[in-house]
Parts: sequence; structure tokens; C-alpha cells
Amino acid sequence: MLRQTLLRTVNAARTAALTPLKGPATGGVPAVNLAKESITNITISPPEGSPYYRAHQPTTTLNSIWLRDNCPCPECIHPSTRQKLHASSQIPLDIGISAYKALPEGLEITWNKGLDDVGDWEDPSKSQPGHKSLYPWEMILGSYGGTPSEHRETTRMNHKPILWDEKIMNDKVLWLDYDEYLNTQEGLLKAVKHLQDYGLFFLTNVPTKDQEIATAAERIGHLRHTFYGRTWDVKSVPNAKNVAYTNLNLGLHMDLLYMEAPPGVQLLHSLENSVPGGTSIFMDSFKAVELLKQEHPEDYDILRTVPNTFHYRNANHHLHYNRTTIVVDPFNDALTVNYAPPFQGPLELPVDQMAGFYRALRRFAGYIEQPDLQFRHTMQPGQCMVFANRRVLHARTAFDPSKGNRHLKGCYIDLDMFKDKYRTTVQAKEEGAF
Repeated sequence: MLRQTLLRTVNAARTAALTPLKGPATGGVPAVNLAKESITNITISPPEGSPYYRAHQPTTTLNSIWLRDNCPCPECIHPSTRQKLHASSQIPLDIGISAYKALPEGLEITWNKGLDDVGDWEDPSKSQPGHKSLYPWEMILGSYGGTPSEHRETTRMNHKPILWDEKIMNDKVLWLDYDEYLNTQEGLLKAVKHLQDYGLFFLTNVPTKDQEIATAAERIGHLRHTFYGRTWDVKSVPNAKNVAYTNLNLGLHMDLLYMEAPPGVQLLHSLENSVPGGTSIFMDSFKAVELLKQEHPEDYDILRTVPNTFHYRNANHHLHYNRTTIVVDPFNDALTVNYAPPFQGPLELPVDQMAGFYRALRRFAGYIEQPDLQFRHTMQPGQCMVFANRRVLHARTAFDPSKGNRHLKGCYIDLDMFKDKYRTTVQAKEEGAF
């Protein structure tokens, strides 16, 4: 709820030629000025010092169709499912405001038209004018105030990642006790925040039980079942069907890029490790993207627009997917990298694009292979690495299986499961739930 002193003015967007309607001022709350036009953009100007004031964008403008479409009342949003009870296409394009009040708790609007195309199974009053909406100030000035990216940062917690190199990760690496992670909300919060910020953390003192990895993963979200299984073993075996199941050097890569939706998070739990070698290597691919964009923008553009080919054709499986190396998603403020040399297939490109692509990929790989951008650690039994598969590249040096045993247990979580847990955990902390 917003105090009466929150707003100095709430003004409708209007041209000088338009004559505004005057809304009533109530209890010291400033009046609303509404333009005489069929589609009205309402502009709200919170005062300096209020929680919603943004110096770089001191006003928030909201469209009337959007406002009616997002009415939060129980007739428009089901109280228990929290889902919309009408379609956006039912909002009249010429809908207008017949009355309005600026109240301490928010902006109240009465609409001059009902919904279109109301079915005979619906309440017929929905088609009639006079629907009343109350928009909390927190909604229209907080969650949806500012720029679109600010909306997403507030409502979806699209917080920017922290890029790292060897020096930064050596300083910031999180070693989190398993009991704290598993049994406390503060421990879970540390985990998901570090995974969001840096894309990597480690659990310690994890019981070396075969399926303990599943318990660790389900603290964040449901496991992703693939043709490798619900969980899977990483150890050297004869006639391996994946290079990970050998003792060979395994270069920096991401998993399952030959699938339409590669998993977002991977966990690897060390059950046994007595071999020389087998050091794990991690690299922040977002840092490599930043360097490539700054120093070789033409190669950055090639990797952002020209697709690479990934495939897996073995053991009665045939998976294949083309995707660009760098994916920039402006609608979700998201960056994704697709890099997995062991699982790269023959390029499916016009011949005149091949040389440029290979040059750009070579330059990108040059950053990835820089030792000062990598973090290295030899996993000990009872430790579990947790990392963002669409951001953090992982690798392993060769090891000698004749001099000991190395056994890791792995599993995947979809990115949506992590985002869900991250948002709800951060929100619970902000609301004082723990």
C-alpha cells in the first residue's frame, strides 16, 4: 500500500490540443488528469525520494488497453489459480476510462466498455460497461514502472550475472556444507544466488551414497531424465559410448547441445577419486563472449548469426540440432552459449560462410583456453560441483585408471526448475519468511 504522500502528480499523457477531464482529489491524494482520446496513456510521476522514483526515467506511462487486460481483480484473475479469466483479444481497442480515483492504496479506474466476444458460458455482465479496476501502486509503479528490462528484473528477477576469471573465482568460489544446503533456507539461498551470479558452486561433506546426487539436485528442482538415465555414472569403462566415460582428456564443453532444450544445471558428485590426474576445469563462457565482442566484433556477429551443428549418433540414438554459438535473447535479458567440440557435427553451411565461421570459432576458443580465465579443482570424495550448463564450460584432464579409481555420479536439472527455485527463495527472503 502506498502512503498518501507517495505521489505528487498522476497525469494522463495528452497533447496540448486536448482538454483534460478532471478526476476528483480525495483525502489529499493528487488528482488524475485524463486526456479525451480513445486510447489513453496514463503517465504517473512519483516524487523524488519515493521507492518508485527513477532519476533516469521519472515518469511511468501505461496504456489503457494494457491496464484493462491486466486488471488484478478476482473477476479477471482467478483467486486461487492466479490465472487470467479473459483473453487479451477481448479487450476493445477503443476502450476508455469513464471514471477514476487516485486512492492511497492505488489507482481506481472505471471502464466505459465491457469485454468483446463474451461466451454464453460466461457471466454476461462482463460485456457491460462499468467494470471497476484497482491497481496497487506497487504493481503499476514498482513491478511495471521504468524500462522493460527493469520490469523483468523486478518481476522475474532477471539479475545480471557476474563475469569471472581465475582470480575472481579463486576469491569468490562457494564451498557450501551439504547439511546447511539441504536443511536451511539460508543455505539454499546462498546456493541459488551463487549459481545465478557466478554459475558455479561446490557442496562439501556430501555422503558418498550412490543416489545422494538425486537428493542434492531435488533441493533445487526435478531431475531431467535423458537417455543417459535419471542419474548416470562418470567413470572409465571399456568401449565407452561417450568420451566422458574414458580416461582421456576431455576439453571444455557443455552437455547435450544436440538436444532441442539442453539442461540448464548439471551436478557431479565425487564418490571416489584416487587416481593421478582427472582435474576438473571450469570457464565462464559469458566472459569469453564479452572479450570477443569487445576485441573482435565481426567474429561476435558471425557466432551470433551463423549456426553450428551438434549431433550424437551412437548406441541406437540419433540426435541432431543446429544452433548459433552465441544466443542473445533481448525479450528475456538472457545470454546463452553453445560450445561443445566433442559433439560438433559437420557444418551445414553455404561454402562462402565456412571460412568466416571457422575463424570466428577459433578466436572464441582462444579466449576459452586462456589459463587465466579458468578455475581448476581436483574433486575429492564427498564434494559435488553444481554449475550452469548453458554458461559454465567444464573439462577434465586425463587420468591413469591403473593407479586408482575415479567415480562421479551426475544428473541434470532444467533451467526453468532453477529459475523457479531462485525466484521463490529470493522472494521469501525479501518478505521475511526466513
